[in-house]
Amino acid sequence: MTSAISVEVRCIDAFNELKTSRHITTVLYRLNDNLDTLIVDFEGNLTHDELLKALPSDPRLVAYALHFADRDGGRIQAIVLISWSPQGISPEQGAAHAAVYVALRNQLGGVDLSVEAMSQSDLEYNRLVRAARA
Repeated sequence: MTSAISVEVRCIDAFNELKTSRHITTVLYRLNDNLDTLIVDFEGNLTHDELLKALPSDPRLVAYALHFADRDGGRIQAIVLISWSPQGISPEQGAAHAAVYVALRNQLGGVDLSVEAMSQSDLEYNRLVRAARA
């Protein structure tokens, strides 16, 4: 693994499309096999339950448009950046994933909530909504 991890331009473009399009709610990112470049793994429209089912056993970064109602019943969207780092990954994967999470977060404008998750319980819908409202 090199000390510098790059972020493909497509990663930023996909995030910007998520912010402006109603057709994309989810972008999953992953490191390439050399652990030196972040690439888009998936982009599409997933419900919260579908997102949880789509998370693999290896690390991913996820940009997700969380939709919920405010206390008055109005519809709100919060852009959530998730660091999915399940237990059992190698130390090399963990270090590269942590570094690219910081790199991506620093390049994205418009993230409302950042979440580090090691299990699906960290990403429960109501937990995310509470955090987004705070």
